[in-house]
Amino acid sequence: MNIRNLFFIVLLFSVFKITAQEHQFGLKAGGNLAKFTDASGNDYRFRNRGDFKFKPGFYAGAFYAFRSGNYQFQPEVLFGLQGSKMVKDDLTVPAFDYYGNPISSSTYEYKYDVHELSILIPLMSQFYLTKGFFLEAGPQFAFIVDRNLQSDYQVIDGESDTFIMRDGDRFDAGLNIGIGHHINKSILVNFRSYFGAIKRENEIRGIVLNLGLEYRIW
Repeated sequence: MNIRNLFFIVLLFSVFKITAQEHQFGLKAGGNLAKFTDASGNDYRFRNRGDFKFKPGFYAGAFYAFRSGNYQFQPEVLFGLQGSKMVKDDLTVPAFDYYGNPISSSTYEYKYDVHELSILIPLMSQFYLTKGFFLEAGPQFAFIVDRNLQSDYQVIDGESDTFIMRDGDRFDAGLNIGIGHHINKSILVNFRSYFGAIKRENEIRGIVLNLGLEYRIW
């Protein structure tokens, strides 16, 4: 079963299980590590991008939980800063002789960060194995409201800069899988892994690791 099929199965299961006996509202926040990954199948255009690396970010928002027995459905609305680090290490410094003929040249490295500020909507199904410990899975939809690049490096004149990802899609969707544990009745710690199901820009998918706290107000 691939990620896309599991994505829709969890979503349908969540919709049919909202016959809750208990309702909870709360806030949550934490940090994340995010990166892009290859979704193009060894496409040359992707390989020319360089290497994707994890970059730190954060998330914060609110949730509303519907509890019935050992099952809980928890939709959330979060603001998250995600994206990826990019490293291109095979750029060349052109060199010419006195007559203008090209001669052997050296290579240099270019690094930059892609920052994506997004509105995230996870729809999580949580299954309690004990009173305080649970497993969870569910789809997540992302609307990218701001995207920018930052770099302390420069591309040397004469070298192509087409590898830089200046544009980007404004929508993403994928699957969250995670675990959580209650520290007490109001506070719990939660870890999630997000795997993008959409092939963005025809070549990338997102991966995000989240670790944070939830505080249940009521």
